[in-house]
Amino acid sequence: MKNGYKIDFKNNTITVNYKFAAAMNEYGSAEYKIYRKIMRDFPRLELVIKSGRKQTTPRYNKRFTYENMEKYISTFANSEELQIMFKTVKRKSALLASPYKYVCDWFKAQFPDYEETPTFEKNDIVVSLIPEPKEEDYKRKEEKAA
Repeated sequence: MKNGYKIDFKNNTITVNYKFAAAMNEYGSAEYKIYRKIMRDFPRLELVIKSGRKQTTPRYNKRFTYENMEKYISTFANSEELQIMFKTVKRKSALLASPYKYVCDWFKAQFPDYEETPTFEKNDIVVSLIPEPKEEDYKRKEEKAA
């Protein structure tokens, strides 16, 4: 379905993908004109809209946002020190091709048990800082030529 639609004369259907169907509903669009021409030539075709690709695997980092990382960091006694390190890692990641991955890798190395709920007996949990990942292990952003 390279063009967004496929005509099946055997089953008397025209199958369109969901993007084509959305564009087809806009009056005057190219997709609207294509669909109108097809239906003028073959009025008995039945429209079938094919949905997009379904998510089959669970998203590993689903609610793993910078904001949630900061909230987790704020629960520790030395949170100011950890927040400074977190902001440094975020700044360094801006030069890389995938900054989010760089920050996630640091966070997961810094807090290997982040998925488990921490138990606070005295509210004095201190986490020792680990160095951020090596930038050489990550692709850098390609600079655009002027």
